Amino acid sequence: MKRPLLYFFYLLYTIEAGLFLTLVPWSRLWMRSTYVHLPALREVFLSGHLRGAVSAIGVLMLVVGTIDFVGFCRALRQS
Repeated sequence: MKRPLLYFFYLLYTIEAGLFLTLVPWSRLWMRSTYVHLPALREVFLSGHLRGAVSAIGVLMLVVGTIDFVGFCRALRQS
């Protein structure tokens, strides 16, 4: 592995982004968003479909981060 520190920061990013995208659509932060207060977009941003899609992307990021983390640990053991 050429750049383990850079790869470690990538792993931190994927886990952090995954947690953020999974949890935020169901929090108060989402409700206070500027887009929720626009009449044309309010219904779209408060729909369960959009919230579920954003959370699904977050779960996907968590899965990718976990798989990459396992690969990172294996590479560190072999070197």
